[in-house]
Amino acid sequence: MQASLTIQRTLNGASLCNSSKIRRSTAAGFTGRPDVRIVQVKASEQQQQSAPVERLQYDKILLTILDSNPYLSDGSRQAISTAADLAKIHNSKVTVLVVDQPGAEGDPTVKLQVINKSLLEAGCGSVDILEKSMESGSVLVGDVADQIAADLVLISSEAVHTKQVDANLLAEFVPCPVLLLP
Repeated sequence: MQASLTIQRTLNGASLCNSSKIRRSTAAGFTGRPDVRIVQVKASEQQQQSAPVERLQYDKILLTILDSNPYLSDGSRQAISTAADLAKIHNSKVTVLVVDQPGAEGDPTVKLQVINKSLLEAGCGSVDILEKSMESGSVLVGDVADQIAADLVLISSEAVHTKQVDANLLAEFVPCPVLLLP
C-alpha cells in the first residue's frame, strides 16, 4: 500500500487558505502561478507498516431523556433507537437517565414503561434506568456519566433547543463524547 501526502507551500511565504486558489499541477510541479508549488512526499516504510487505528468501542452508553411528554417525542424515540443500535453493535450496556423537571405533572411510570418497551423491542439486552429530578440537566448528565464511567452520552438535540440543557455546559461537564441527535 503506497501512501502519499500532498504538501502545498508558497514560495513567497504566504499561505493559501482558499481552496479555490489551488490549481492542478503541471508536469513540472508548478500550478501556473509563480508563487505556488505543490510537492508530493512519500510516506516512509515505518509509517506505512504502523499498527492500524483501533475502532472505537463503547462499553457503557448513557442515554439521556429530557422529555416532558410521557409517550416521548420523535427526538427521544430516535435517541432510544440509536442507543439500542449502538448497544447491539458494540455489545454495550445502556444506562437510561430520565431527567424530570421539579414539579412536573403526570405519572412518570408511563414514560419509564415506554422507554423500557422501546429498548427491549429494539433488541437492547442490558439496560439500567435511573430517574432523577433536577434543575440543571447539564451538570446532572456530567455527574452520572462520571459515576457510571460512560464511554458515550446520547441526547436528543430537542433538549438543547428547548433549553433543558446547555450545550456549552454539556461540553464542560461530560467527560466523554456526546452525540446530539436531531
